[in-house]
Amino acid sequence: MGEQIAFGLTAAGIVGCALLVVLLKNAFQAAVALIGTLVSVAILFVLQHAPFVAFVQIIVYAGAIVTLFLFVLAYLGERALSDPDRLEHFEVFSWITILVITAMGAIVMFTTALPNFHTVPETTEDIGSPTALGFAFLREHLLPFEATSLVLLVGAVGAVVLAKRAVMAEGGR
Repeated sequence: MGEQIAFGLTAAGIVGCALLVVLLKNAFQAAVALIGTLVSVAILFVLQHAPFVAFVQIIVYAGAIVTLFLFVLAYLGERALSDPDRLEHFEVFSWITILVITAMGAIVMFTTALPNFHTVPETTEDIGSPTALGFAFLREHLLPFEATSLVLLVGAVGAVVLAKRAVMAEGGR
């Protein structure tokens, strides 16, 4: 019963912080709300007995990625928020999409015929250890793991090329 209460509170924290990320106008405050979302997800990993994954979640995402976001926000400063929003008149379509996806998710959840969907799943012993993650990456999920590393490599090279173009456009070396 205690795990269900902890799950409910953590899930509410995730949804609340995620809504703040989307709804806050101040980009810095939205980044701080993103930290709250990521830490709440790490708490879910701890509840699932995967402390290593929770640790990686906090170090990599809440630490490194959000810090990168904050550096970009600090670099851009007011320039990031001074341009008018060209997509503002399409906002109604995003709200319609959110409502449709929410309705579809509720329909699927209440009408699903999947076995064991409404029951508590069995617990496994070795789900979040570094050994289990390594076996999962290198046996069952090798292709997506390598594809992700390739996408990250292309992103890093693209960032270097764009930065070099910006420096050259400003008369740098």
